[in-house]
Amino acid sequence: MSGNTTSYPSDTRATMTRDLNDTLIFVRVVQEGSFTAAANASQIPKTTVSRRVRELEAHLGAALLHRTTRKLRLTEAGAAYFERCNAIARQLDDAENAVQQIRGTPGGWLRVTLPYSFGATWIAPLIAGFCTRYPEVRVDIIATHVPLDLIGENVDVALRLGALPDSSLVAQRLGSFSTALYASPAYIHRHGAPDSPDDLHRHAALALHQARTDRGYAWPLRMAGRKAKQFAVDPVIVASDPVLLLDAARAGNGVLLAMEASMAPEVAAGRLRKVLPDWIGPQQDLNALFPKERVPSPKVKAFLAYLKSQLRFHP
Repeated sequence: MSGNTTSYPSDTRATMTRDLNDTLIFVRVVQEGSFTAAANASQIPKTTVSRRVRELEAHLGAALLHRTTRKLRLTEAGAAYFERCNAIARQLDDAENAVQQIRGTPGGWLRVTLPYSFGATWIAPLIAGFCTRYPEVRVDIIATHVPLDLIGENVDVALRLGALPDSSLVAQRLGSFSTALYASPAYIHRHGAPDSPDDLHRHAALALHQARTDRGYAWPLRMAGRKAKQFAVDPVIVASDPVLLLDAARAGNGVLLAMEASMAPEVAAGRLRKVLPDWIGPQQDLNALFPKERVPSPKVKAFLAYLKSQLRFHP
């Protein structure tokens, strides 16, 4: 062998491997925000996670985390250590992706962020089938409406509905969902159905925050083949997520603008009816977002292809 090759005693190699594993567990604890979440994401006992972080602190001779009953906070030493080790964790993940690209076989952890209700309604029922098809992939889902730093949080892909803000991220459109207007039979019995979109401002509306404009709340509606117009609405309830409006719609509190695919079970069960059926709401695009610096790996490509094959997108 060449004289430039460095060899290590077996006990030193074991220590290096143990320390690296401890470091990766510490990074996961910080990313997840708790020992419990890190244990669940890593599929190891919480006691093991806690012990490994303590051993890492003992090895470094410095406390990395302030532990309280409410949350974890990084110490000054912990913040400096995490900043550097998080980059190492990303490099290891990229190295794993490079091997997967050569093998062409999806595998490893797939970290996905998405809106909560969309994830619970549409994505969660598909995860079991995806994992059955790709048994070497493990899935870590972060459900939140708050945009995450995909690189800093080591997220592989973000799924987002609707209009996208200006961003340094790369977007891949997966498909679109059509939207329409709905009300319960009880609401229609008490108040009647609107005869035209111009009547909507006289009806109670259940609206999302993004329906707010400079002049109040409005819904963009159109007839087939025509351009959309903004029609004023008078909301009695507004929310950040459509699932928070569904019970109010069922109870007859107002008219709801929602995705047709989501409302199909409500209509079939007789809980809601479509109103103004000749009018179409805005298309809700589903986009996958990636950091520019990261080429989608086989596991990401497989996941997105699976979603496209399973979701009921508008033709």
